Amino acid sequence: MTTPLQDSAEVYDLADEQLIDAEADSVPQPQPPVGSSAAARFLLGVSLVLIAFNLRPVFSSASALLPEIKTELGLSSLGASLLTTLPVVCLGAFSPVAPRLAQRIGAERTLLGVLLLLALGTALRGLSSVPLLFIGTALAGASIAVGNVLLPGLVKRDFADRAALMTGFYTMALCAGAASAAGFTLPLEHILGDSLSSALAAWGLPALIVGIIWLPQVLSTKSQVKRSGFSVQGLWRDRLAWQVTLFMGLQSALAYCVFG
Repeated sequence: MTTPLQDSAEVYDLADEQLIDAEADSVPQPQPPVGSSAAARFLLGVSLVLIAFNLRPVFSSASALLPEIKTELGLSSLGASLLTTLPVVCLGAFSPVAPRLAQRIGAERTLLGVLLLLALGTALRGLSSVPLLFIGTALAGASIAVGNVLLPGLVKRDFADRAALMTGFYTMALCAGAASAAGFTLPLEHILGDSLSSALAAWGLPALIVGIIWLPQVLSTKSQVKRSGFSVQGLWRDRLAWQVTLFMGLQSALAYCVFG
């Protein structure tokens, strides 16, 4: 028999393990804000959750309008497949960049750039141009890749005493963002006068708003201490690492196939 206290500790440890810290190999280690008021801490938590909400609409918003995109822009079935695959490819291609950006300019500043570029990339998809549709999708996918890596680390760093709770909110926001774009994009198109371009571009507005909300957090951050990192040797030849990669890749593929 375990006590409630032991159960709580196990849940906390499990939540802590699930949040990958992209700055774990930074020297010196980044430190959480010191002496923040309850209001500032609440605003920080809300901002992180809102950022998480914006990391999935790019995937499901275009998929919800795929028949209209093919018809209005003359996109082939192959082009439509590439359009839904492109942001997923960007996740793998640009994720390794995130720790380097965080070490160079700080995680907070990097996340602000992520939100602004995400808003820009999403807006470009609404310009009724096939090249800009793909460029905007790639830009948004690259931004999401960096945000995916950095955001869990900030949650773990700044809310170490509330890791389980914040993990729940973070995960809920990711799912809510994907579900909202899947469920509301088509009604949004009707509200905007059956405008495909407006419906695609509209999802850039939440990212821009959250970027404005996040700006005070960036401004309150002290000047970035120059950091360096260390590399892990032998990972490419580690059998367990490849097994974990294959397992995580396949389960993620299921989700993104559904999104597409």
